[in-house]
Amino acid sequence: MADRKQDHDVDPVDEVEAVEPEVEEVEAGDDADAPAPPAPVFGTEPDDGADPDFTSPEARELVSPRPPVEGKDAWGRLFKMSRPRATRANLLAAILAILLGAAIAAQVQLTNQRGLDELSQSDLVRVLDDVSARSSRLDQQVRELETTRDRLKSGTGTAGEALEQAQKRVDTLGILAGTIATKGPGITLRITDPDRQVNGPIVLDLIQELRDAGAESIDVGGVRIVASSFIGDRNGDLVVDGTPVSRPLVVKVIGDSKTLSSAMTIPGGIVETVRQKGANATVTESSLVEITSVHRPTEMTHAKPVE
Repeated sequence: MADRKQDHDVDPVDEVEAVEPEVEEVEAGDDADAPAPPAPVFGTEPDDGADPDFTSPEARELVSPRPPVEGKDAWGRLFKMSRPRATRANLLAAILAILLGAAIAAQVQLTNQRGLDELSQSDLVRVLDDVSARSSRLDQQVRELETTRDRLKSGTGTAGEALEQAQKRVDTLGILAGTIATKGPGITLRITDPDRQVNGPIVLDLIQELRDAGAESIDVGGVRIVASSFIGDRNGDLVVDGTPVSRPLVVKVIGDSKTLSSAMTIPGGIVETVRQKGANATVTESSLVEITSVHRPTEMTHAKPVE
């Protein structure tokens, strides 16, 4: 009985500790002999937070390739992809583009149609002075011509005076026709145009502005400008009466230097137009400008004087 009692008095903790090594050994053996778990396949296992393996054979078998889209379906899909989406960003960009285009168009129109209403007080005073000076000069010429006419009609003038008036008339016509060299006060306009943006129409506007300002003789790049002169373009070069004109363009003008200079530098004038084309224009006033180029008159085949 005593032996049995000793057998039953074994400490339970010691019994567990004795059994535990055997359990651990069995578990270690089971893990070593068990095969590795298969790689997870996308869509077949619950999401445990791990990145799916799209390169496994199982994943490639589950993903079926899409048939290629051809013909009208391909064009239709391309059209749907290229259609603009009505998002806030696209709408805002479209509104900004429209406003910017409208502002640019309004500025260009305002610059092209800039009249006397847009000029400052000093510019208006200068324009008025130029017009008044030109009007006074024309009135004086009219009075002189009327006086000469009356004297010749009344017979009080001598033959020498009549000859002198005739010579003046010939000289005036020669200057206007460009058949004789001339000199006098005026301006020299130099246009530097590296990009060759100053073309024939701009030069034609320049000549018209000079004539409106009272220019009596004009030379453009060494070519005398007369009533029959024409301006054109040929392979990017300026052509005046069929003669190519070199750059930088030099324009010599004889007339009232102040009036001519004001006509060129007035806001919205030729100088501003040239600068908008990326060129540079400088106006130099002078008390003596010489124009030695002459125009060879062509024989009239159709026009004849009225008898």
